Amino acid sequence: MRSVILVAALVLAAGCGGSKPPAGGWQQLAASEAVKVLRGDDSPYRIIYNPPVDLAKKSVS
Repeated sequence: MRSVILVAALVLAAGCGGSKPPAGGWQQLAASEAVKVLRGDDSPYRIIYNPPVDLAKKSVS
């Protein structure tokens, strides 16, 4: 049991440390075309408005 905990601790320590940012930098990556496609539209016109439905009104049939 102790060996499993020791191995898990070593794997976590090796996986968490020493990561370097991308060669081009985070700003260049965030401004790339691939990320622009994934971003949502920020305009207020993207919201489709449906007026509320009156559920108390009897349907005409």
